[in-house]
Amino acid sequence: KFSHELAGATATFLTMAYILAVNPRILADSGGPCVPDPPEEGGIFGANYEKCLEEIKRQYITATAIGSMVGCLIMGLFANLPIALAPGMGMNAYFTYSVVGWRGTGSVSFQAAVTAVMIEGAIFFVLAITGARYAIIRLIPEPVRIATPAAIGCFLAHLGLQTAEGIGVVVSDIATAVTLGACPEDRRTPIVAYDDTCANEGICVFSDAYTCDVLGGVMTSAMTWVGILGMMIIAIFLAYKSHLAFVFGIGLVTIISWPRGTAVTYFPDTEAGDARFEYFKQVVDIAPVNLLLTQFTKNLA
Repeated sequence: KFSHELAGATATFLTMAYILAVNPRILADSGGPCVPDPPEEGGIFGANYEKCLEEIKRQYITATAIGSMVGCLIMGLFANLPIALAPGMGMNAYFTYSVVGWRGTGSVSFQAAVTAVMIEGAIFFVLAITGARYAIIRLIPEPVRIATPAAIGCFLAHLGLQTAEGIGVVVSDIATAVTLGACPEDRRTPIVAYDDTCANEGICVFSDAYTCDVLGGVMTSAMTWVGILGMMIIAIFLAYKSHLAFVFGIGLVTIISWPRGTAVTYFPDTEAGDARFEYFKQVVDIAPVNLLLTQFTKNLA
């Protein structure tokens, strides 16, 4: 039935739409092609560098949407399968935090890493069209093949429970790596890399990691409880075998987070909130991808 097809497509889009936020955010953390400001102006913490990162993030949104659209069209028109495709989570985090490094602080340049990804894509394309991919997959032990999707699912669940693009239940902890959080923004204590530069010069490398242990307020964040409400709604409708469970849960939470001036708004009365709202008001905006094109190099050392 067309109604079932429409419900399935809507639910699939809503459950995948988070990638439009998470993928650009993770890849932008690599610094992309942005050039750090002079040391006296802040380096990778300078105002111009931050502005470039924001532009890169918006261009990654466009690139992510285009890549997903092309993949879905090929899957539907040529493979005739009801499977939606989008940039995968996991490899983007490896690219950013293990290869290029946070804001380009790793041992491999962004240009070299992008070139390696292009070469990798060409190799996988050849393996796919020749059938060698299936032969390689058969060589992987069955327990590993079964465990891999489950591991990716756990990784995605962990992302959803964090604060960056999730509900903030899980936060960092020095002793146990992760712990219960969900404290309001004014009670978050950032966790920094306390090295010699941080101790002597006050220039500390930080990220979104924070703890709620210092100022308290565990499980008092209104945004966290709205997220939990959404999950409960989805669970209840799934128990009644509703095909629209994800649509109802995600849709309700999304609508609740739109109005400004509330404790759960995605657009707080801050500089960042104002920037989000101005971008949101455009309804449709296609950012160029000029900063992401031709970022290749012959030097892969």
